[in-house]
Amino acid sequence: MLAINRTLATFIILTALGSAGLGAPARAHDPSLHLFERTPEFDYEPPEPGTYELPALRPAGDGAVLDSTGARRRLGDVLKGKIVLLSLIYTLCSDSKGCPLATAVLYDIFDASARDPELARNLRIVSLSFDPARDTPAAIAEYAAPIKASPNAGRKSDWVFLTTESEKTLAPILDSYDQAVSKGMGPDKTSPGALDHILYVYLIDRAGQVRNVYTLAFLDPRLIVADVKTLLLESRRMAHQ
Repeated sequence: MLAINRTLATFIILTALGSAGLGAPARAHDPSLHLFERTPEFDYEPPEPGTYELPALRPAGDGAVLDSTGARRRLGDVLKGKIVLLSLIYTLCSDSKGCPLATAVLYDIFDASARDPELARNLRIVSLSFDPARDTPAAIAEYAAPIKASPNAGRKSDWVFLTTESEKTLAPILDSYDQAVSKGMGPDKTSPGALDHILYVYLIDRAGQVRNVYTLAFLDPRLIVADVKTLLLESRRMAHQ
């Protein structure tokens, strides 16, 4: 399973969106921002943006990263300027309830942003690999290619793909986000295998504060977008004080 081609892996993720119904437009009376339909997995009405508060949980972590061109960057700089959804993944993950699901849900939000200019202007999606040995800049560029080439990509939210130079530079970043990763071995007992981890997606505000952490049970695009919109409303209120 780990030998799966990264471009094929991303294609499978995007194809799965159609069969799962994640990317379907909502009915006109859908209260959840008119972007997504209610699904059996998340059979509830999400809160209206701005009717609740999201307290700051902790500062977002920083560290040395590489982008898909191999350029050296600081994670903190990538997080600046917009509201960010940060996903920690590795591109060879084959767990349907792990990294592929996180990427699929984020793609759903990315795709929907073409129909919501406010979301497109203010949201940045960041996918950071925790498998630097295999997720080189070239590998994450391959993984990102189908997403970057999706229809109307220029009208959608930013999506940045990152990796790190080594386990040494990765370790403090994982620690800052409380992301534990344990390594398995491949069938030959000598090459790397699957990485065991818990799925987390982080909502980070413009001030660099983590405002929510989504696990598998809360990875509902309607809730995530409601949270993003709540932070946008908060920013407007603060600007007028």
